Amino acid sequence: MTRGYYPPITIRPAPSFDPPYVDEPGADEWYREAAGQLAFDFSALTRRPVPAPPTTPPALTPSLTASPEARHAAGRFARACLEILNGYRPAAHVRSLSRPTSAHALVEQLLDALRRMPVTPASPRRQQQPELVRLRRLRISEPAPGVVEAAAALGTDARTWAMAFRLEHTSTRWLGTVLQVL
Repeated sequence: MTRGYYPPITIRPAPSFDPPYVDEPGADEWYREAAGQLAFDFSALTRRPVPAPPTTPPALTPSLTASPEARHAAGRFARACLEILNGYRPAAHVRSLSRPTSAHALVEQLLDALRRMPVTPASPRRQQQPELVRLRRLRISEPAPGVVEAAAALGTDARTWAMAFRLEHTSTRWLGTVLQVL
């Protein structure tokens, strides 16, 4: 037994793929409608386009993805900042990962972020563990060779922060130049 109402099936003839002959009935109407259509150029499918010469040198074009060395350096710097925010390291440890001229600004940013972190009150019955700040997402780009810019989403279960930083490669290692925790 079927449920509901189903309309009857009607079978219609399939339209012809070929145009009608000139002497067939309705051919005049078909040719009038087809007169305004453009013909498809099949030769464009077989020709291969010639690439244009590059206008800028390849060394100056920004890379869409960061190199493995740059990704490793950005991850190492982000983990060090997380260890500072979670209290496993003192804020002064970021000095060894930054340029001497910008080390003070990076330490101040981390100390300011530490002041904004929520402190879990300890209950008298049992000692509660503070919520750890975790790295939720890290986006890395290399706008120029030897320069890494990264954006990180940091968070606990209750709150989320954003951290942006810039690393520059010296002759021996990657050093932080800018850090901002929002």
